[in-house]
Amino acid sequence: MTAFRITAMLTGLVLSSAPGIANEVSVTMAGMSYKPAAITANVGDTLAFTNDDSSDHNVFVPTVGHAVDLGKQEPGETRTLALGKAGKFEIECAIHPEMKAVVEVRQ
Repeated sequence: MTAFRITAMLTGLVLSSAPGIANEVSVTMAGMSYKPAAITANVGDTLAFTNDDSSDHNVFVPTVGHAVDLGKQEPGETRTLALGKAGKFEIECAIHPEMKAVVEVRQ
């Protein structure tokens, strides 16, 4: 059986798994911030963004090669982002530019 290793870091959450096993990484949006603000995941994993705030948010990735816009998310709504390739990219809220997170996707 494959063991999962979860390590909390000061800057965020790191998830590691055996090759071929995908994880879902939970990211909350509340208090005008993403939590965790730094995420390390693997190709094949999925980020699940949940709006735990009282206002709308928007997950937007401006990084070339990783660009995506998940659209406006109302409070309580969850949207997912599949991680299809390795690299590092920034996530922003298109509604609240001060909200940012960084994602590093490993092979």
